[in-house]
Order: sequence, then C-alpha cells, then structure tokens
Amino acid sequence: MDKKEYIVAIDFGSSTAGYAYALKPKDGKINKIYDCKFKKTGEKVKTLNEVIINDSNEIVKFGYDVRDYMKNSKLKKGEHLYQRIKMNLYKNLTEIESVNSTKSIDIVTLISIILEYLKKDAIQSILKQTKGYKDANKIDYNKESDKIRWVLTIPAIWDERNKFYMMEAAKKAGIVDENNKALFFALEPEAASYYCSKELEVDDNTFKKPYIICDLGGGTADIVCHERVFEKGIEKIIEKCTPKGGPFGSDEINKEFEEQVLKLLFGEDIYKTIKSEFLQSLNGNQNLKQIQHKYIRLVEQINEFKEGLNDDYLNESFPIDCSLFFIKFKGLDMEKTVSNYNKNCYPEWRITEYGRDINDQTIFFPYKIIYDLTKNLVDKISKILLQIISEVKDVSTIFYVGGFSNSTFAFELLKNDINKKNPKINHLLPPNPEKAILRGAIYYGLSPHRIKSRKAKYTLGMNAYINWDEKIYGKKGIKIFDKQKNSYCCENAFLTFISKNDDIPYDNKITKQLALRLDTQDGTFGGHLVLYKSNKTKVTYIDEEGVEEVGKLDLFVEGGNYLGDNFEATIELGGTYLNVTASHRESNTKCSMEFENIDN
Repeated sequence: MDKKEYIVAIDFGSSTAGYAYALKPKDGKINKIYDCKFKKTGEKVKTLNEVIINDSNEIVKFGYDVRDYMKNSKLKKGEHLYQRIKMNLYKNLTEIESVNSTKSIDIVTLISIILEYLKKDAIQSILKQTKGYKDANKIDYNKESDKIRWVLTIPAIWDERNKFYMMEAAKKAGIVDENNKALFFALEPEAASYYCSKELEVDDNTFKKPYIICDLGGGTADIVCHERVFEKGIEKIIEKCTPKGGPFGSDEINKEFEEQVLKLLFGEDIYKTIKSEFLQSLNGNQNLKQIQHKYIRLVEQINEFKEGLNDDYLNESFPIDCSLFFIKFKGLDMEKTVSNYNKNCYPEWRITEYGRDINDQTIFFPYKIIYDLTKNLVDKISKILLQIISEVKDVSTIFYVGGFSNSTFAFELLKNDINKKNPKINHLLPPNPEKAILRGAIYYGLSPHRIKSRKAKYTLGMNAYINWDEKIYGKKGIKIFDKQKNSYCCENAFLTFISKNDDIPYDNKITKQLALRLDTQDGTFGGHLVLYKSNKTKVTYIDEEGVEEVGKLDLFVEGGNYLGDNFEATIELGGTYLNVTASHRESNTKCSMEFENIDN
C-alpha cells in the first residue's frame, strides 16, 4: 500500500526550473495544487535554471539570484557558473564546462546538486504550509522525503540515455530509492495532456477526437498526439504517434540574433572579445566591471525585444543600448558601423535610427528582425505539426503549453500556418501555459495508469544466436555451428522485442529466451548482451545500417555447462523509463542494463 502523503512535481527545464506540490487525496481528487515561489519570479512559477557552485560543489546562488549576484558583486575565486544544463544533457554530453572558468563537472553530479536543492526547498515549503516549520536546520530531509511521491518531468523526445542520466541524478539527490519506486518520470506533453483535460474549461467534445499537445519551451519543442478513451468508466489516454520535436525552443531566437545581427553589425572578432571580457569580469576583474553590467543589460534587452513582438510593432523599432561595444573599442564609429551592416544585411533588417545625440549609443533594431527569426523557428514547429496531422486522421485541437507559448505572436503564426491547410482545427492556449507541465505532473503522479498505451519510438532488439534460416539470413548473416545444439545459428541476428510504432500498453513487459555462447576459462558461463535500437520497423541484423547500441548487460553464471537457451531477457516498456534485465533461470543469476560503457 502506498503510504505517501504528498505529491511533488519537479520541472527541470532548459531555461527554467521549479516545482509544485499537493496533498495526496484520500478520495482520489486533488483539491489544491501549490506552486513554488522563488524570488523575483512574479507571477511565474519557475525560476532560471542557472547555478553558481563552489569548489566543494555547494550552491552559492541559484535561479534569478544568479543574475543579481553577477550584477552586484563579483564571482569569487572557486565559484563557477553553469547555464543551459539540460541542453547539454540533450546533446548526450557527460560533462559540462563552467561559463566563467575551466572547471568541468560531471553532468549527473551537477543535476543532482540542483535536484537536491529543489527537493529541500519543496520539503520546506510543504512543512511551512502544513505544520508551520520555520527552522530548516531541524528538518530531517530523508525522513520527510520518504513521505513524498516524486514526479520528475522529462521531454518525450528524450532517448534512454538521457533518462538514465536523469535517474542517476535523482538517486544521488535522494529522491529515488534503489528500486526506483519513489519516483515517476512524467513525459512533459503527457503531463500537459492531464492538465488540459483536468483544468481547462472546454467543451467535452474537444477530447472525443485526437488532439495534439505542443510543448514549446526555451530549449526544445516536444510534440505528441493523444486520444482520450474510457475504459470501465475511467478516462485514459492513448498515444496516437511517436513523440516528435527537436531543439526548437525560444532560446534559438537569441542565438540567431547574436549570430545574424550582432556579429554582422560589430564584426565577429569584436563580438567574441566582448563576450570573452564579460566572462573574465565574472571572475572579479574590476577593470571589466562596466562591461559586466552592460553585457547583462544587453542580454535582458534582447529578451525584451523578443518577448515584446506583436502586430502593432511590426513596422517599428526597438532601442538597445550598444554603448558596451563603443566603450571597449574607442575607434568604432557608429555611422560607419551601421552603414556597413546595412550594406550586408537583409533589406528589411536595415537600421534607420541610432544615436540621437553625440552621447547616445542606442541603436534601434527593426522588429522585422525578430519577426523573421521567430517565423523561421515557427516554420520548423509547423512542419512537425503538419506531419502529425497528416499521420493521424481527424485531429481536432492543438493545445499550446510551455513558456514559449506565452508569445502570442508565435502562437498566431503557428495558428495561421496550420489553418492554411487545416481550417477546422481548434487552437487553444491555456491561461497559464507555463504552469501546464508542473500542474499536469501532479495529476500524473496520482494516476500514471491513465496512460493506456504509447507508441514505440524505435525498434528494440538484442544480439542472439537464432537458428539458421537460409531464407532470412542467407544474404548477410554470419553462419556458425553451435556445438550445444548440434545445428547452425546466425551469430549477428537481431532478436526483436518490439517494432517502431507498435502500441505499448501501460506497465508492459516482454520476456524472451536468449542463447549465450561464451564459455570462459574461469568456470563461468555466459556473455555480453547488448540492447539495440533502430528507426526502421523491420531489422534483421545487429550490424546493419541504422542500428545503434543503447546499453549493455553482462551475464555470467558460475559453474559452467549450462545450456545457453536457459538465459532470458525482460524489457519493461510500458512506463516512461526503460528497464532491462537479464537472468539465468536455473541459477537465478540476474543483471541490469548499464549505459556507462556505451560510446556517444
């Protein structure tokens, strides 16, 4: 029996992070969800996912406090700033470099430090809300954590390696036990699906046909199509196609503004120098203090420029203080700088207003720049949406959630793109799209079984000695003689567990017998099992094009002389976290899949 008293959801995002919590209801109905409150978040429920840690891996500042700390004081020796943490994980990097120093840290360790910080903050918030606790030093965090059902949100487009690293970080942070029983992973679009069906006041007919959840964040776009069904009176969700998306978050607009505008305007060498000196300023170089303040303000203004876009401003310009460049490079002439830029930029990106007086180093950038950069990003997202609409018939509604959905201009662009070919589709934007993931994750934590089935993102299989069949393996199979069976086998055969796009029921497990043929000199018997994946629906060989390793299992049995077919492997596919085990039935020897030795 689950004796958890609370449900806590943590959203570890590309740009922001936060948590929400609720008392675990006895009647199955959550009465109230409490949003976390960090400093300077205002109406927002999450803070910046940026952190400064010291040489002892202790948090110095986290969230918006990082920006204030950099504005008002210098980073001391041994203090290291880390940003865009989740995107480094998405890129399968195992280490992340500090922004201001040469210190690298294992990405699992860094994420665990932040998760533990969020865990403790959540526990303090719960205790203050329910029991009036004020002294954090008197809290036994491990004891209180045992009372909580933790839910950690992750992108649906992540692969198993990303999930594995996040699970390892959760273990180090103390929010999951060795059996992974204290933690649920909630796929972010699925959490949003729960939120939309629970908290939005929409016509019930909205959910009678397939609908799309379009989760637009700072780092990625994460898109999935669902359909709601009822099974014995219980509402359940079916995934209609594999999740789609990519690195199409709003941060890409900032990146492209830097690449296509600022570097063109001031020159790549000058821009690199400014950025380099800003990083040096973080380490306490007092001669660069002015550059530090002005660079931070420049970044803030670019965000204001991006977020302020709407139809009314399309023919107007946005002022950005560019004195940072002219202070550093005294010989830089504004008129020549702008003139050279105008000769090389897109005609509609030309700057027509700047420096209203001799001391004014403000440049007015046309809103058309942000429009085009936003439109380029939206076009990539629209392409995915249209692909899903063509793949899944009768899509009725698209729900837009995530921080980037707050951009009404991006929302209207997406809406117009889709309506050109699909005018009957409804486009719905929740009142607080940035809350959808966290609040939905609370509902998911209460009843994850409401996900009836998901689609397999790829074909999964293992290496196995399968009986030789000339029709199947005659072309590229490696034929070997198996002394134990006194027959021929295919050494490079791919034993399929599930094929891409197959339906995977909730809590589904697949077990298959395997043959291992490595007899070692030390008296053990067994071998190496490798889990493979492929984007093809039909796979015959483990070494064919497009087949990639996912993880390894080493299974050896003492005593030898066991028949290889007494081995079996089980893949748990129905949850959000792939769990793979292998065992030898006679000796009851077991092992689990490891990722550490798989090369990127």
